[in-house]
Amino acid sequence: MRKIFSNRKYRGFVWHLLFAALFIGLSLLFLEFTSGVTWFLISSLLRIIFGVVILLVSSKLYEKKPSQILSVKNTKGALLAGVGFLVFFLYYVIVVASGMGKISGLTAGILLSRIILQQATTGFYEELNYRFMILEGFKYTRNTTGIKVLYVFISTVLFGLLHCVTGWSTYTFLQTGAIGFAFAVIFVKSGNIVVPMILHFIYDVIANMTGFIVWDHNPFFDNISAIFEIMLVLMVVISAVTLVMPVRRAEGN
Repeated sequence: MRKIFSNRKYRGFVWHLLFAALFIGLSLLFLEFTSGVTWFLISSLLRIIFGVVILLVSSKLYEKKPSQILSVKNTKGALLAGVGFLVFFLYYVIVVASGMGKISGLTAGILLSRIILQQATTGFYEELNYRFMILEGFKYTRNTTGIKVLYVFISTVLFGLLHCVTGWSTYTFLQTGAIGFAFAVIFVKSGNIVVPMILHFIYDVIANMTGFIVWDHNPFFDNISAIFEIMLVLMVVISAVTLVMPVRRAEGN
């Protein structure tokens, strides 16, 4: 066990599981006694606290300043590595825009606490714990394609499982795992964790807004939304190809 904690290749997994277990446990505990805006505010606070702690612990584990971890370096490379997700996201925006009828049941409190604050803090916490903490250790390996795929696969599975804590759903596991896979590829290929945080936030805002939309089932919306799963698969395929492609070393970012 001491070797695992001292080895930079593996200790991120252990710390990730520790933080994930504590976060999930506290979240489920508070969820028993709170709801609505109060729950979303507490949930957001937990995400901020855990995100900051993970950032500080990661800084010690990998001898990087927090500013280096949250650097916007290689943004162009991150966006190129995220082509798979960006294609899917553009499709998703078109689906939502084409089927949006009216917004129902969305109060100002829910908008600020659940749609904005909780999703911003979710991107911050989850990208640090499910991407950086797990995947940073890859840099200390032999950097082979097989090891790269293994690290990303572990991150993907754990991220999918996170979204099934309150009840198993194969569809939810696969959908969230697919999106997590795309974010993991961005980080592994670019070393930039800020871009996945921002993309995560923007996607989650739209995804959570859909729960308050009264859909207009026009022919275009019905037809384009019918290929949702196909677009998810396309995102995974593009991201997988991106993952195994050789990295071109440029003189500057």
